[in-house]
This record gives sequence, C-alpha cells and structure tokens, in this order.
Amino acid sequence: MDSYRTYSEGRAAHWLLLLAADRVDAVESTFASFLTRHPDNPITETGVLSEFTHHGLPSRLHGKRVDRVHHLLDPVLVAAPWVLAAGAAYLALRRVVGHRQN
Repeated sequence: MDSYRTYSEGRAAHWLLLLAADRVDAVESTFASFLTRHPDNPITETGVLSEFTHHGLPSRLHGKRVDRVHHLLDPVLVAAPWVLAAGAAYLALRRVVGHRQN
C-alpha cells in the first residue's frame, strides 16, 4: 500500500517502488483494454506515426536530443506489453482448441 513512504525521496528504493508500481499499472491497463469494445491502438496512441510525418529520424540521428541514449529501448518498452498479451492470448486459444479436438 503506502510502504513506499517508509523510504525518503532521496533513496533509490523509493523511486524503484514507484517505477515498479507504474509498470504494473501499465500492464494492467493494457490487459484491461482488451476487455473493452475499443482496445488500445499502439500505433496511433504512442506517437509512432509522427516519427514519419514530423522528421523523427533526422532529429534522432542529427539532433541534440537528451533521450538519444534509450532510442533502441523505446520500441521494446512500448511493444513488450502487446507482445506478451498476444502470446498469452495465443496460448489460451491453443489450449481451448486443443481441448475441443480431444
């Protein structure tokens, strides 16, 4: 619950707990979106299309952007929940189909 308050803001444990809670919330939200009639659209909601329409690649390669360090990691962080959800759905569907065939 509020166990993160036992650590002061100057300690890494405080921020690591908050970061872990944020990731859990993001994964829960992604899975919850599959239960609605309008699931999340990772292409339009993450700004991927703006990389192609607003000179994203030149600014990444030649600009003085602060976030250049994690450019390769960004697609993994954005796609990981979707890949995991698709894999879980595939395994569940395969199990259901396998039980019906037996």
